Formats: sequence, structure tokens, C-alpha cells
Amino acid sequence: MKKIYRTVFVALAIVNLVFGILAGLGRLGWSFPVTGAIVHHGAIMVGGFLGTLVSLEKVIPLKKKAYLLIPVISASGIIAFSNGQFETGTILLITASAGLAGIYLIYLGRQGEYYLYLMFTGAVCWCIGNVMLLSQRFYPIAFPWWMGFLLFTIVSERLELSKFLPVTRAAKIFLLGSLGLFLIGLIVPFHGPGTYFSGTALVLISLWLLRYDIVRVNIRKEGLTRFTGYALIFGYTAMLLDGIFLMTFPEVPYAYDAIVHTFFLGFVFSMIFAHGPIILPGVLGISGKPYHPFLYVPLFTMAFSVLMRITADAGILPEPFRMVSGWLSASAILLYFLTLITITIRSLRNARLL
Repeated sequence: MKKIYRTVFVALAIVNLVFGILAGLGRLGWSFPVTGAIVHHGAIMVGGFLGTLVSLEKVIPLKKKAYLLIPVISASGIIAFSNGQFETGTILLITASAGLAGIYLIYLGRQGEYYLYLMFTGAVCWCIGNVMLLSQRFYPIAFPWWMGFLLFTIVSERLELSKFLPVTRAAKIFLLGSLGLFLIGLIVPFHGPGTYFSGTALVLISLWLLRYDIVRVNIRKEGLTRFTGYALIFGYTAMLLDGIFLMTFPEVPYAYDAIVHTFFLGFVFSMIFAHGPIILPGVLGISGKPYHPFLYVPLFTMAFSVLMRITADAGILPEPFRMVSGWLSASAILLYFLTLITITIRSLRNARLL
């Protein structure tokens, strides 16, 4: 029974993912029957999909059914957004993000690990972004705070997974200072001099992760470990590029598009690809870490699509390549999840036969 309801929650997140992808393609000019969701592509992807997955991952270990309302609330925002009910959808996301912050406070009450404070900061950033979206009704105002949500969440996850690595105290302080610099960039404000603070922070954080995370160890191994290493490299490289773009792209016509998608597609989804074989079984309550070499196909397709989008946004490639890059990104994401689900089911069947 537990596995069934967990599967339902994952399915809710996937529904948001599909609608968000279609809405994104609609924003690029492709025609899909999701016109109500096109304007709210960002809210659906960040809140409905990513927010639901993060919340679900964090509430399941607490083993209290009431906490499952948080991912339900974040996932249900898609209904309101798709029907043009902007205020209702945004209020649902505000509620979910505040609930996630509360969940982290519960964790902090049990153990005061510094990476949990970073997770809490990420949830607060998500909540602030949602509140600003409701008050200003302008997505570019919210998206930097959503960047903070995912940046702090992902970095803290990497720190938790690699907490036994020999990292000096000075190195940890440097990383925390760089994350603090990113927050300063959000407050300064972001759409102005703040871009230089946040851009510098992203460059420093990416270089730190490339140096102190287990990337170089992973790519020297085999199977899932090597795949994870390459996904991490792509993600950290995208973060590095995004930091550079924040400081150098203001005059490019499609600068906003390049900055947003280098971060959310290049960095965030590369990190999802890296962690998916670990997180999905945990969320579903099954053992094992599913892997197949075919996972490299969506990973490299995603990297290529982001590169194509950046060059098209910069005017190096003609405008139609932006639309093609959208299709490639969408195909990479859907192919990744279809592959991951398939090999997970296959591994379960093989386990039953043993």
C-alpha cells in the first residue's frame, strides 16, 4: 500500500513535468492544447514538478501522513494555473514552500547539521519568490529566488552525500561565504548590480564543487558511479557558464532566456539526472539503484540542447535553432524518465525471479 501511494505522488510530479514541458514548448512557438499553462511554465516546472519532488523526498522519512499534504498542495497548483487562476495557484505554492521550510525546521530540531540550514534557506528562497510573484505578478522578479531555492537545495544535498570527504574547515567557510554572496545578489537587487554578486557566487560555487565534490573519483569508476560523475560535471559546468552569463550577457537580446535555461536545464536537470537512480527508488520505497548505459543518451542530448540554446540566444545560430533546442531538451527529459522507470521496473522483476 505504501508503495502504491508513493507511486501516485511521483505520478503527480510527472504530470506537472509533462504540462510544464508542453508549456515551455508553447512559449517557444510550438502549438499545444495547454494554452492556459503556457504563461505559467516557470511556476509549474519549479513549483509543481521540482517543488513536489523535493517536498516528497523530505517528508517521506518523517513517516507522518499529514506532511504528505505539502507535495499534494504543490502538485495541485497546476490545476489552478491551467485554468487561469493565477492567485489560487500562487497561494498554493506559497503554502507548499512554507510547509517545506517547516519540515526542515523539524529536521533541524533533531540534528543541527549545517547542510540542513542550507536546505532551510533554499525553502525560504522558494517561499519569498512565490510571495513576490503574487505581489508583483512578474515572473522575472520571482525566478532569481527560485534559483536560490534549487541552488541551496542541490548544494546541500551534495554536501550531505559527501560529508565524509576530507574537506578543510577553510574550504567549507569559503563555500558558505560564496552562497552568502549569492543571497546578497538577490537582495541588492538581482536585476541590477546584484547580477554581478550572484554571477560571481555561481562561478565560485561551481569551481568549489568541481574541486571538492567526488566528480573526479566517480568518472574513474564504472556503471552508475561514472554516469553520475559525468552528469555532475555537466551540471557544474552549466552553473559556471550561468555565472559568467549573469555578468556578461545583459546586452544580448535573449539574455534572460539563456540565463534561465542554462541554470534550470543545464544545471538543475543535470543534477536530477545524476541523482535520479538514487532518489527515485528511495521515494518509491524500493531497494537498489537502477542503471543502464542508455542513460547517457538523454544526458548528452540535454547537454547538446543547452549548448544549442545558448548559441541561438547569443545570435550565433539562427532563431529556428531555439525552437529545435526546446524539442531536444524536452525529448532528453522525457527519455530520461522513461528509461529510469523502465529499468527500475525491470530490476524489480529480476529481483522477484531470484
